[in-house]
Amino acid sequence: MTAAPHRLGIVVEGPSDRRTIPGLIDRILVDEVAALDGHLERARTYVGLDAGNPFLAWADVHKEAARRRVPRRHGHFGGEPGIEDFRTAVLALRCFVVRDPQPAAAILVRDSDGKQEDRVKGLEQARKDGDWPFPVVIGVAHPMRECWVLAGFEPKTKKEAAALAALRKELGFNPTNRSDRLDASKETATKSPKRVLSELTGGDAEREENCWTDAALDDLRDRGVLNGLSSFMGEVEAKLVPVFAGR
Repeated sequence: MTAAPHRLGIVVEGPSDRRTIPGLIDRILVDEVAALDGHLERARTYVGLDAGNPFLAWADVHKEAARRRVPRRHGHFGGEPGIEDFRTAVLALRCFVVRDPQPAAAILVRDSDGKQEDRVKGLEQARKDGDWPFPVVIGVAHPMRECWVLAGFEPKTKKEAAALAALRKELGFNPTNRSDRLDASKETATKSPKRVLSELTGGDAEREENCWTDAALDDLRDRGVLNGLSSFMGEVEAKLVPVFAGR
């Protein structure tokens, strides 16, 4: 009998993150667990709270918790006020606890929107707040998901090389190596990660996807030290890979 796939509960900002985050996780799982190569689709599935929903959006956590009558988290954490996102993250984890069937792991990924340290601390507090029945993987994209995608961009054509050169001149730095220096202001701003990524990929979703499917994992780690990607990859290796290693 074929074993049922591991359900991986995932909380992200929205549909674009739902493409990027699982794509990165899959790359790491296959790289670390040789037995998954060619069998990944049968070994895991990403879930939200309802059947057929592949993720839970951060904006929907409170609404979904109320619908399931999941109690909110009140009070302090370790005698100190909970950092931003702490209570929402705890609520999301409680929702996965009552989900039937329960996931094999929960993955919480947020954009920092310029508040990287607070977002990371809040998610860490939530992970430590309960004796969760599954591993909790956390990640904060600084300042947003697009910066993780930029870390994997390599020009494939003369046009793309020219676009990158023009952006380096305009910004005063290489946005693929230092995407952390971009900011999360309106999309048309000079340093908007969304604008920069669109300039490089032409707004093509498939070309954007190439950035996380084709880039060498070591390059993603090196370029992701300051934008949170390297830390997230380490979380996946430390907490999620063991779920599959003994499969």
